[in-house]
Amino acid sequence: MTMPSVNDAADMQAALAATHKQFLAAVKDIRPRLHRFCTRMCGSVLDGEDVVQDTLAQGFFTLQSLKDTSRLEAWLFRIAHNKCIDFLRRQRGPNEATVSYSEEHDVAGVPNGDDVDNEAIDDALAAMVAALPPMERACVLLKDVLGYRLAEIADVVDSSVGGVKAALHRGRGKLREVRSAPGQPELAEEERTLLEGYIDAFNRRDWDAVRQLIQADARVVLVGVTESEPTTYFRNYSALPWEWRFSLARVDGEPLAVLWRKDDAAWVPHAAIRVWWRDNKVVRIRDYIHVDYLLRHVRTEVDSLP
Repeated sequence: MTMPSVNDAADMQAALAATHKQFLAAVKDIRPRLHRFCTRMCGSVLDGEDVVQDTLAQGFFTLQSLKDTSRLEAWLFRIAHNKCIDFLRRQRGPNEATVSYSEEHDVAGVPNGDDVDNEAIDDALAAMVAALPPMERACVLLKDVLGYRLAEIADVVDSSVGGVKAALHRGRGKLREVRSAPGQPELAEEERTLLEGYIDAFNRRDWDAVRQLIQADARVVLVGVTESEPTTYFRNYSALPWEWRFSLARVDGEPLAVLWRKDDAAWVPHAAIRVWWRDNKVVRIRDYIHVDYLLRHVRTEVDSLP
């Protein structure tokens, strides 16, 4: 077999990069909705974005299987749904994500026609969908949060309209019985101390102190962009064209290091980072600064900014 020349390989890489750029442009308006869905399915704004990244990667490399480009959004949501189910299996075990939903068992008692639409829950209850099994969770999110039609939801979750109605009826009923939100996760005392020290060094722009906290061979991932060396990664914050601060905040109840951007006189949540520690050193960083919709549809709470 004749191997391609250097020039041929460069041309193929350029063509692939151009195609990928076109694909990202085509899905730009879909991504925030995908993220909103994946965030609520996975129970974490950052895990949700990681699933979005996996979804778009699979979508791009299997694009030839999409026969009707008008169905791009539904096709991506179906991939995302399956990715979320895989995530839940890994995180919470197989039983939760493999519950059987037979229509013969579930349709009984469900309103006829489209009357099920009249049961829609409000935003306050929709924020508590993590209490639901995955099928009910997906149907409630797609109908009550994102406004998809029953037939579209059936296509995404690989069910029938009757099955979707049953899942919606069950899920909405369970949510109305919810009396309080699930307990909020807490950082271990040592992890909190390390993260607060990391945040403080960033806020002081003390890059020597940041460098001392990061292991020399730490892996740094700028989500949606590329990998970066730690020595250049944190200095990029110096070049940001707006005033910024980090703080330890709760994002939908999850404690995270949140980047805040000053917009006129107000501080608005912009992005977040995750760090992993070993022996009091940062060994891995995932930074979501380039995901501009990351905190758009979640509740971000902090007592005060430093």
